[in-house]
Amino acid sequence: MAAKILVADDDVSMLKLYKRIFESTQHSVAIAASVAEASALIGSNAYDLLITDFDFPDGKGTDLIGMFRSKKKDAKSFLVTGSSTEGNRPEHEGLTGYFEKPFNVNQFMAAVEAALS
Repeated sequence: MAAKILVADDDVSMLKLYKRIFESTQHSVAIAASVAEASALIGSNAYDLLITDFDFPDGKGTDLIGMFRSKKKDAKSFLVTGSSTEGNRPEHEGLTGYFEKPFNVNQFMAAVEAALS
């Protein structure tokens, strides 16, 4: 089943990686490089999955998860971060999955497909 996915990350190389990862799937992907941009997209579109970085210059990915969840109660969200350390994992209601950068693409995609099924 094709899903609509929103990916938010302020790292241009990560956004390129996500585009490459998802181009071989049937899913459609929207890209946001800031919390403000992602917030606008969440407000004006319906997505099945949010994949977000934790730290942005203009806010936190957990704020996006909360916004996404308030719009869609059964929302699925993944937090992907390079700023956390083992044992210091951010917790958030509605968080479906958590990955630290760099992540294993096969494990990541298996988790995404499981969340969407």
